[in-house]
Order: sequence, then structure tokens, then C-alpha cells
Amino acid sequence: MTTVQDVLTIATQLTPVEQLEVIQALSRALQQRYTATAAPPEVTPGNPRIAGLDQGTYWVSDDFDAELPDEFWLGGDDERAA
Repeated sequence: MTTVQDVLTIATQLTPVEQLEVIQALSRALQQRYTATAAPPEVTPGNPRIAGLDQGTYWVSDDFDAELPDEFWLGGDDERAA
């Protein structure tokens, strides 16, 4: 099986135009694949939505509407970058 590194190594040997064509082809293939599988079910009068099916699968923080600190906007210290 070809690894991502193998593909990148081969891609560096292509011309910029060929690299762009490969990227576009991969993008179209991924878009078709995930658009087809991620499409929501059709809602019709005979197939109504049912509330609560996803209950508990996500949560919203209590401070969701709180003002963000200046560090967020100004790019302050990021603990994850260490």
C-alpha cells in the first residue's frame, strides 16, 4: 500500500500544472464520496423528523456566550503550542 509520504515524494517530481491536476482530481473524488455518504435523509410528509434522536450526543458550555479574552483575539500565549 502506498503511504502519504510516497505520494508526496512522487508529487514533487511533477510539474506545477500536473500537481494542480492531481489535487483537483483528489478534491473531486473526495467531494463526491463524502457528499454522497453525508447527505441527510430526505424529509417528506410521510417521513417526518423526530426530535430528540441525537439527545446527549453534544453539549454547549455554560459560558458559550461569554466574552472571549484578549489573548484569543491578539494571539496571546497558547498553552498547546508548548
